Amino acid sequence: MNILSKRFENKVALITGGNSGLGRAIAIRLAMEGAAIGVLGRDLEKALEVRQEIESLGGRALEIKCDVTEESDCQSAVEQIINQFNRLDVLCTSAGIHGGGHTVVDTPVELWDQVINTDLKGAYLISKFSIPEMRKVAGGSIVHISSIGGLRGFPEGMAFQSAKGGLINLTRHMAVAHATENIRVNCICPGVITTPLTENWLSNPETYTRVCQWHPMNRIGEAKEVASAAAFLASNEASFITGAILPVDGGYLAVGKD
Repeated sequence: MNILSKRFENKVALITGGNSGLGRAIAIRLAMEGAAIGVLGRDLEKALEVRQEIESLGGRALEIKCDVTEESDCQSAVEQIINQFNRLDVLCTSAGIHGGGHTVVDTPVELWDQVINTDLKGAYLISKFSIPEMRKVAGGSIVHISSIGGLRGFPEGMAFQSAKGGLINLTRHMAVAHATENIRVNCICPGVITTPLTENWLSNPETYTRVCQWHPMNRIGEAKEVASAAAFLASNEASFITGAILPVDGGYLAVGKD
């Protein structure tokens, strides 16, 4: 196994949305640094594929079918992690959907509920059941995955922006509420990253070039770059960092305009 370091040796990490995209990249990165991984996702077959990939690298993992919008699923997922690995040290909430481009006026209530429940309620529910387990091991680290869409306004994608903005303030609340318990809570706000969620959109060469130009670094980010940031925030190297909102966006927010 190509171990980058041993920062997470004897640690256990739970990754929502770990079966694809950013969650998959984070799961593999933490496994490569020694963590046992709980791979959560609605698609159990894809979660199993990630588990097998981690095991092929010499790591340990458990795939768990979980719909983060369901309280019972989240509770069961944490219970399964504890039954398998006996502890929980790291939580990363990467499960999320976009929902498409809609304004307040033309966003169907059903779409609003779906996005808010997945992107915001899901992070709340899995945190609700993870924190008591972290208390048992005298601390832990939680990394929420938000978006640059949570930090600035765009004319469309209202539900997504609302959920991701809410996730940022959930991070701040949790960081303050659990600081004395040695549970750190931070948030990453990726720019445009190449994942299965964006590949169709970026498949048009003109779109790809235009989106690259949104970023001062003039390129699209890679999932492994978000995973590197998540690994740092989850590790003891970030031991005095909590409540941080970290853009991983190639300078997008620094520009201040498209």
